[in-house]
Amino acid sequence: LFYVAAMAQTTEHDTKERLLQAAKQVFAEKGFNGATVKEIADSAGVNISLISYHFNGKEGLLRACVEPFGRERLQEAQNILTPADSVEDLRAKLRIWILQFLRCHVDEKNICEILHRENVCQNAFLKEIFDSTFLKSFEAVAKFFEQARRKGIVRKEVDSMMVAAMLYGSILNMGHNLEIQQQVLGVSIANEKFRLEVADKF
Repeated sequence: LFYVAAMAQTTEHDTKERLLQAAKQVFAEKGFNGATVKEIADSAGVNISLISYHFNGKEGLLRACVEPFGRERLQEAQNILTPADSVEDLRAKLRIWILQFLRCHVDEKNICEILHRENVCQNAFLKEIFDSTFLKSFEAVAKFFEQARRKGIVRKEVDSMMVAAMLYGSILNMGHNLEIQQQVLGVSIANEKFRLEVADKF
């Protein structure tokens, strides 16, 4: 009985994972409104009813794709961007955070594509996820600069919120345009060496 129960749990986990991977691909290609549950189920090779069973429908499936990613980005920002003790410490922590941020655009390309194409302000549950994770991640960056400003590590006239907005926006744009980078520069942030060069120049 234990073996049967363990096998059932494994099968259920595999089914959920297949649905998540299929959903990420389809949502990235067609958007939330353009994607259908049948398309996702077919891509995962499972019965359509399993989307409702595991995720309570298409909205729940999108939430399951996006929310863990947002939480991870927030956790990274909070863990890395602790108060800096010096200019060198500030630069080192920023570099680590930037590399992590760029890397996630490579490792989770479909999730990033979903987030770039969906208008969170027009979707209540996406805005809820955005406010509780990505916005707080941005606020962690702004807080990092503000703490450095108060310590005299950066100039007093620096607007912490504005600096955070410019940095965050630049990295988002860099992460969103891998194909353009490859076409124009012959390399993209998918290349680890190029990622390091980008991080060093911020």
